[in-house]
Amino acid sequence: MTDVGRAGVERAVVALLAASVLLLFLGLGANTIWDANEAFYVDTPRHMVESGDYVNPQFNGEPRMNKPVLSYWIVAGFYQVFGVSVGVERLAIAVGALGILFAAYLFGRSLGGTATGLIAALIVATAPRFVMFSRRIFIDVWVTMFMALALACFILAEQKPGHRRRYLWLMYAAIGLGVLTKGPVALLFPAATIGTWLLLEGRLSDLRRFHLISGTLIVLAIVVPWWAVIYAQQGWEPLQAFWLGENVGRYTEAMQPGERDIFFYVPVLLGDLFPWTVFVVGGLVWGATTLFSRESPMARLLMLWVVWHVGVFSLSQTKQDLYIFPVVPALAALTACLIQHAITHDRLHVIRAGAVMSAVLMAAVGAGLFWLFGSQAQIHQIAGANLLGILLCGGAVVVVVLGLKSRAVIALTAIAATLVLANYVFALVALPAVEAFKPVLPMVQTIEAREAEAVKAAGRAPGEPPPVAHYREVLPSMAFYLKRPIEDIFDMQTLVARVHQVPAMYVMMRPNHYAELQARAAPLGIPTCIVSRHTLFEAKLKNVLSGDPWPELLLVGTRAACDQ
Repeated sequence: MTDVGRAGVERAVVALLAASVLLLFLGLGANTIWDANEAFYVDTPRHMVESGDYVNPQFNGEPRMNKPVLSYWIVAGFYQVFGVSVGVERLAIAVGALGILFAAYLFGRSLGGTATGLIAALIVATAPRFVMFSRRIFIDVWVTMFMALALACFILAEQKPGHRRRYLWLMYAAIGLGVLTKGPVALLFPAATIGTWLLLEGRLSDLRRFHLISGTLIVLAIVVPWWAVIYAQQGWEPLQAFWLGENVGRYTEAMQPGERDIFFYVPVLLGDLFPWTVFVVGGLVWGATTLFSRESPMARLLMLWVVWHVGVFSLSQTKQDLYIFPVVPALAALTACLIQHAITHDRLHVIRAGAVMSAVLMAAVGAGLFWLFGSQAQIHQIAGANLLGILLCGGAVVVVVLGLKSRAVIALTAIAATLVLANYVFALVALPAVEAFKPVLPMVQTIEAREAEAVKAAGRAPGEPPPVAHYREVLPSMAFYLKRPIEDIFDMQTLVARVHQVPAMYVMMRPNHYAELQARAAPLGIPTCIVSRHTLFEAKLKNVLSGDPWPELLLVGTRAACDQ
């Protein structure tokens, strides 16, 4: 490829990356809270701001000590500047996502220069899973950012020895911030990866040059103060619950029974950067070869990062796909280096073959979206699915045509352009359309309206509002929207006793559970009624493929709540 051609491609990559970055900050308030993870990082900081207690995280009226405090402080800081809202919490997520893109760029640049860094960032930015996570998963986005930046600072310390101390201190600061965000994983994985790399490089003796004493003090200065205050206030119990229960306990005992075997992370690893999956496989293969050669020390370091994460969590009893999310920027960098190497060495047949196979994946997903959620769907129609299907299938055709005409690099650019457009439709059209199937806000509005009517009818100042409960459903966002604690009840006998205890109550439950409540409450003379019915968005692939309708969720009233 000529220098002019390379410059044109770089400009296209920059433009597509800029468009992807812009999307991170658009339409952030278009969706209500995504249960269950996001609610904790919206409501706990709200309580901090309103109560002034920034030491003791609290959610739904209960202490929330299963995660360190920094994630809540970050969101609370955004609330102080921009006000309390779901959109502001997502603004904080978007900032973390931007940090991940920067880490991917630094990783890629360390392997092959600026162009490789830009391609790596673009691969991450155009991946639909990354776009989705950047709008709903606060803690994993931020801990990924801190962990990736810690590794990036180590790389900069290696490549710029004149500034080694500065970059190592930044690395230790990132590690400390990561530990205060999610826990010891933010220290263990950088330490294991760097230690293994030094061993393979025959450089363990270099550890004395890593400012370990000052680095340890930096990490401790970040992590210890909050835990020290917690210990002073509450003793050892919260420390033991987190450091042993949340970390060792999750690793040695399954949180939820399921069929997640040792190969669970293979599809996750390949799917996180869809539709670049084919190129990712190539990047992994190349990265694996560096483990047994001295071809590229930085590629070996990044591959060790991937190996440590996937290997450790594959042996864990609790497996969640986001546990290995920190590998994404490193994986993108390995992939980008493979692509850039093929371009600069005129191995365009590799690019062409990969582009055509990626186009096939895009077309398959586009057709699937059209069939499952578009106008052909009998039950699960979602606005924007038709357009998404057309974009992915149409883009796939363009990519194949360009590939067959030996326009390999332009075909690659067409994949990225298709994904940028598809992500805009996904984030700004399809995701807001899902609100029609989310029950929490409509239920809260119904409860508030009925409570206001009851107060007006009684002609008095509002008293204690009726309790609200979930029965065998956990949708914690209701606590944020209703602005009071929600009771969680999992046993019918307990539920019946509770409704017998209070003059009025609202309960969110499935229809089969309501039938059981009726049967138990009627003999006791407890009136019950269905206040409203709502669909529940539950896009489990097996249910969608089987044609099962969205589940129904009822808002049930008891006693005086049925009088209106």
